[in-house]
Amino acid sequence: MNYLKICMAVLVSLTVFSCKKSGTETVNISTPLLVVGQSISDTILPKKDASGHSIPLKGTMLAGKTYHITGDVSVNAGDTLYLQPGVKVVVHGDGLSPETSPTFYVNGTLVSNGTKEAPNWFTVFATASVPKSNPNIKDDVNDPAYKGYWGGFQCSPTAKLLLLRWTHVEYTGGPWGTNAVDYGAKAGDPRFSVYMSSPAGATGSSMGKLIIEDSWFYGSKDDCIGKCQNIYVSIMRNTFSKCGGTGGEGVNLKDGVIGDVAYNLSFGIATNGLKSAGDTGKPSLVNFYNNTLVNCGFRQTKATRNGSINTETNAGGFIYNNIIVNCKAGLRISYASEKGKPSDTLNTSYGNNLTSIGRGTPMGGSEQYMVFIEAKQFTRKQATDFNGYVNGSTLANGTNDGTNTASDSLKYDPLFKNYNVAANSVARNYRVAEIPAGADFHLQAGSPAIGAGVYAGGSGKYSIPVKASAPKLVQYGIPMKNLPVGGTYGANITPPNKDLGAFPTDGTGNQHRY
Repeated sequence: MNYLKICMAVLVSLTVFSCKKSGTETVNISTPLLVVGQSISDTILPKKDASGHSIPLKGTMLAGKTYHITGDVSVNAGDTLYLQPGVKVVVHGDGLSPETSPTFYVNGTLVSNGTKEAPNWFTVFATASVPKSNPNIKDDVNDPAYKGYWGGFQCSPTAKLLLLRWTHVEYTGGPWGTNAVDYGAKAGDPRFSVYMSSPAGATGSSMGKLIIEDSWFYGSKDDCIGKCQNIYVSIMRNTFSKCGGTGGEGVNLKDGVIGDVAYNLSFGIATNGLKSAGDTGKPSLVNFYNNTLVNCGFRQTKATRNGSINTETNAGGFIYNNIIVNCKAGLRISYASEKGKPSDTLNTSYGNNLTSIGRGTPMGGSEQYMVFIEAKQFTRKQATDFNGYVNGSTLANGTNDGTNTASDSLKYDPLFKNYNVAANSVARNYRVAEIPAGADFHLQAGSPAIGAGVYAGGSGKYSIPVKASAPKLVQYGIPMKNLPVGGTYGANITPPNKDLGAFPTDGTGNQHRY
């Protein structure tokens, strides 16, 4: 027995030590995977107690395992559910009722710690009656992507952290039951893919933390990240596609939210790709920078609600370095949309954004045509912007009554490496919500978006913006520094880049390939 132990020790040492030819010894020790609490070995969840009630989950889902979710899952306050890299979670739901649309209810902490090499998955169990979408379904409101088969991640006011890293989340939007949360949802309304809200008045460490990075969200019935309140956020380097059937945003952040939304690709979103909106007396401050938005706003038919990036009631932030292509409307700093009231223009700063539209004439029927900037909102074309809007007079309410130059269609093409803006604006191609296979939203040489952004170290119009008259912008800055950074439980924040969009030429930013 001792001999066997010695042999095993030798074998282990041979696997972790190697020598270079020069004789210099290099130690290569693979880092063991983190285990939080006990390992979860059961793969059909949740388990039931003697009374038939679901047992809350805590501990670690293990790399390489597939877990089947057959009912609602909860994580108790003070507990943590942790997913190692390479975990697949398959939800058995059909979206027909709250009881058949399993949901993750997070009252404590949930961390899905996927990696680029081993991403995690939350998807639906496909059957003949629960079909998945496919790349051939490009423009169809009956797409299975919008069915809402399961309930996503719903965080209660006691939740401390929801972190999704290198994680695929698909087919969310199952209906609420009588336990609908207090943002106005009613029984039968679709759940959002992610919802998180701390108690009103929460400050500092008592605020929940939502960190979503390098992840993919595919298919949702309504908002993907919806109506979050009173939390800190860092939403970085993600892909949102096919979000919202006939309405819904990719990201929709409400009052009390503080943080950054950057380097995301929003493609084929029903309403806005990215949105923030406070409430009367309840501000929201969200920075939107270096995002790329394509084909957004066309499944929502209501006017003055949809386009690309939108801020509404009492919301502000820095909005820079974004690329908007073939969306119904460009950046809107709202005076009044159908539901919203004026944005916080004092605590808003924007510029260095590029908007390209492929259609400058009406599309016919009930369709609105694309515009660079919607007139009679607060948005004005800045000297550092690329778009075909002509500023007009300032009206008594402070809005701008400008015009869009139809002949400027395609003038501001950002020259993506493998996505033809002109070809994808004709016929109904601008309504396609499926990212084409092989699409590459990096910038070709000669793109007007290269070197056109604000960044640390930039000078003049490329310097990090400062608005001394805006107390909240001075307090929080760009990017913000309210979340822990690095490690398993911290955010990995990418600052603004000298190039516009989510895919800068230096290889930083969004790392996804399509």
